[in-house]
Parts: sequence; structure tokens; C-alpha cells
Amino acid sequence: MNRAVPWSEAALVAVACWAVSGLGYGVLAALDEPQLSVAPLIGMGLVQWFWARHRFWLAAVAAGLAGAVVLFALVDVLRPGLGRYVADALATGAAAAVALAVFTLVGRGAGRHRDAAR
Repeated sequence: MNRAVPWSEAALVAVACWAVSGLGYGVLAALDEPQLSVAPLIGMGLVQWFWARHRFWLAAVAAGLAGAVVLFALVDVLRPGLGRYVADALATGAAAAVALAVFTLVGRGAGRHRDAAR
């Protein structure tokens, strides 16, 4: 359970997050539902992936913090110029990708540290 995440798996999960973000916000825009967000759905998917495959808590906390910072920073920057749906889709996809990169980097770094200690 506590094994390093291969970059190929992280990339595949990031692509899935981008697809859900783009499709989800496209559907919300078509339905004109500005009060709904796809971000919790993506977050729950990432938590499920973490729980089923890679239970490394330090990496999860670091990824969650990094993803939240990116999400809120990008939403504030992008919304005035792009509008709600496009900005939210881009910010959510980017936040998920950054969170996955941080999760993978921290998990791999800690894995090397644990292997060296043995």
C-alpha cells in the first residue's frame, strides 16, 4: 500500500482529472448551474485512488495543501478574464495535476529515504 507512485500512473490519473474537469464544467455550463462545482468530485476520486493504492499520509497532506493553494490562486487570477466555467475548469485541472505531482515527488523522496535507512 505504501509504495511509490510510478510517473505513468500519476500521469494517467492527471489525465482523468483533466477530463472530468473539462467535461464536468462543460455540462454545468450547458445546464447553466454556476453554483455547482466539479472540484469535490475530483477530490473524492483522488482520495479513493489514494486509499485503494497509495496510503502515504505525508505525501497526501503535502498534495492536498499544494492542490488547494493552486486551485484558489488560479481561480482568483483566471475568473476575471475567462469567466467562471472556463476558469474553474482550468484551475481544477491544474490543481489536480499539481497535487498528483507533489504526491508522487514526496512519495518517491520518502521512499528513497526509507530505503536508505534500512
